[in-house]
Amino acid sequence: MVTTNSRGEVHRIEAPRGSGGGRMVIARGPGGGRFVEVGRPGARVVSFGAHRGFVERSFRPGYISRTYVVGGRSYAHVYREYSYHGVSYYHYVPGVYYGPRFYGWAVSPWAVPVRYSWFGFGVSAPWFGYYSGYFTPYSVYRSPDLWLTDYLLAENLRLAYEAQQAGNEDQAPPPQADAQPGAALTPEMKQLIADEVRQQIAAERAAALNPTTSASERPIGDQVPPALTQRFFVVSSNLDITTADGQACSLTPGDVIERRGKTVAADGGVSVDVVSSKPGDCAADASAAVQLADLQEMHNQFREQIDSGLKMLAENQAKGLPNGPAADARAVAAGIADPASDAATQLASQESDAARLEAQVGQGGGN
Repeated sequence: MVTTNSRGEVHRIEAPRGSGGGRMVIARGPGGGRFVEVGRPGARVVSFGAHRGFVERSFRPGYISRTYVVGGRSYAHVYREYSYHGVSYYHYVPGVYYGPRFYGWAVSPWAVPVRYSWFGFGVSAPWFGYYSGYFTPYSVYRSPDLWLTDYLLAENLRLAYEAQQAGNEDQAPPPQADAQPGAALTPEMKQLIADEVRQQIAAERAAALNPTTSASERPIGDQVPPALTQRFFVVSSNLDITTADGQACSLTPGDVIERRGKTVAADGGVSVDVVSSKPGDCAADASAAVQLADLQEMHNQFREQIDSGLKMLAENQAKGLPNGPAADARAVAAGIADPASDAATQLASQESDAARLEAQVGQGGGN
């Protein structure tokens, strides 16, 4: 099955793969970035270009691991499977917790605001220039949580730019002339995201202080997903949606949506509004339904990126920022898994298969 966009360009390809109803899905984002998925939840391979993606597999009963490959480096994250009103979703399990003093420092003002050079002195990252009209870092940082806010926004925009490069022969295309103009991240919106960051740090601190019920001992019945307690989400991967007025559009990493309620429809959808978006993505103020599982994936990525930023702060890798107290890092056994040794090979093979299928479609179907 081949789906084209309004300009007649191939937007999505679905084709059978293997036995048992398996399929390959290839989707192109607004900037040309390619997303490829083969398999089913709990046993799938997902790639976002030639050098980035993950291999998902069962880890132990009720758990999966994802081996992420980014630029040749592999690492694994662990997720617990739950369900809510008949909808299955995965919940990120952290691999480490920190001491209460470190969490307290992460949300406390510094004595003196500090400047931070994100890209080195006199050097600007390509993605930063490309999205300079959308994202502006804070001029100074008054507390670690504000730095973490910019860190997670920067990480998602970097991913969006790299996906475009991978899908356009290493050249990010300019916005299309007829594209939606987008809506930049305002200081007010960044503050709302910073509030979400602070709330998540508080939740991790509470979990670290109350380890009486380990992840493996929690009930596996109906569990309210954390996505239904988060209000603002930073989009972390390409997502196609249909707005309330019937218009198809796409969200890409770095866009921001707001959850409008906690009601989960029979098809798993949750009402959201687009509040910030890059040119060419869904228009700001558009209303739509996003699948609960997709919202939870955004929440998972939100947590993972906060944890990545906290690790940088704990190890004093964010050069130029004040050092914090001893992090007192403690490993969480339930959140640790070995990376799959063949993940890079699987991703490379999948990308080659996807390229061949796209070429075949471009030639009119071939055989």
